[in-house]
Amino acid sequence: MATQKLVPSMVVDLLLQNGIPELKLFSPSQYVLPAFANSSIGLSVMFQEHQLRWTNNSKDIHDWIEKYIKKPVDEGVDIRYLYVGNEPFSRKYKKRTFDDVVYYLGEARKSLDRHNLSHIKTTTAHFTDILTNVTKPSEGDFREDIKELMINLLKFLKETNSPFVINIFPIYLVASKEMPVDFTFFDEHSNYTIKDGPHIYNNIFTLTYDTLVSALTKAGYPDTDIIVGQIGWPTDGYPNANPKNAERYHRGLLRYLKRNEGTPLRPNRTIDVYITALSDENRMIIQWGEYQRHWGIYRHDGSPKYKIDFSMKDRHSEPTTAKGTVKMPNRWCRYNDNIFNGSREKVMEHVNHACSKSDCTLLSPGATCDNLNFTWNASFAFNMYFQMNSQKINYCDFNGYGYITTNDPSTPTCRFPIEILSVEVIDNGAIQVASSGEISKEHTNPSILPIGLALSALVCIILLLCLLMWF
Repeated sequence: MATQKLVPSMVVDLLLQNGIPELKLFSPSQYVLPAFANSSIGLSVMFQEHQLRWTNNSKDIHDWIEKYIKKPVDEGVDIRYLYVGNEPFSRKYKKRTFDDVVYYLGEARKSLDRHNLSHIKTTTAHFTDILTNVTKPSEGDFREDIKELMINLLKFLKETNSPFVINIFPIYLVASKEMPVDFTFFDEHSNYTIKDGPHIYNNIFTLTYDTLVSALTKAGYPDTDIIVGQIGWPTDGYPNANPKNAERYHRGLLRYLKRNEGTPLRPNRTIDVYITALSDENRMIIQWGEYQRHWGIYRHDGSPKYKIDFSMKDRHSEPTTAKGTVKMPNRWCRYNDNIFNGSREKVMEHVNHACSKSDCTLLSPGATCDNLNFTWNASFAFNMYFQMNSQKINYCDFNGYGYITTNDPSTPTCRFPIEILSVEVIDNGAIQVASSGEISKEHTNPSILPIGLALSALVCIILLLCLLMWF
């Protein structure tokens, strides 16, 4: 969900350098998956809900699995989980629940078995709003309106020996429950605790996890394996969302996971989690909040934002930087306040348009750029629109209110970003020629080069940079 995308082979190298054993892909592409062949990295891939709603019969599901699961596996890609839909019973950002998820899970399971892929587990992930809003884990239960659906799902998971997956977003949970932010962390600096019988909870993670355990027990499936499908801490777009807190959160989380102490209701257990996310996504839906676009451990250019040790050895160091990214030229779009003409309303019309078509979440309350004056605020909006449209000159016009500069307008607290040269920027040019027509146009998102074309991509990028410097 971003305008900038790293080359797949670059991502594989990044994961290997940091010792990350598994990756979850929300939108598998036949041009991304081959990069993971024989890499030892385990993958989870998702059959997205909007695709499922358009399937007409079992053959459609069978064909999808053959294309995105069977073929990559035959080529050496280690796919371990197939997620069918995402958060099907959530009401948070959808108008309707995906009640047919168990049917589609069953069809996917049958197709995998017919392809001799019985080792790949099938499941789906859930948002925490499947649980009743309680303050004590022992009171935990599934929402009344989805209990029957959940029982059917749990029966399927047990029959197929598949895990129950829950997505936990601590910064959202403490805000919605009006708890102190320190209750999210694992360093026990908070005086806030919750006592539930003999058990004491001093962080939102164990509280939420055990609320789910209680719900599973009441549903008759107390021993169901649990995987945390998403967890993390954003670095911008919201109060307390910053790199310092993200570093603090993940250090505490990894220390906790390393100890294998489990939770009060499931002590001495190993807990598997997927950290959200590898990099920022400036097209992410922001109905929950602007911080949704700033989950990344990495910036869009592959540089780390804070220290985190994926080896779980508690080393105080930054992860490795992605190698091979190339930034676009040092050009920014600014608001020309010399032609203000007393019409702030006209300027704001352009600002609002720029923000609606780009990413202005850093201007939101509590974010790093929320203290800019009118001129710099407009400049930030203009520049984001300019950058997210590949620095095309006509995207810095704004009826004469914008102009292009080579002087970085960033302030001490607010960084004006520059895009990277990613594959989709030059997809219609030289790279498509180099690919001999292999680039597919069937996906909504721009396709990405297969690993075998990485060298050609680099040559084309260098040529483009030389042309830009020449002119």
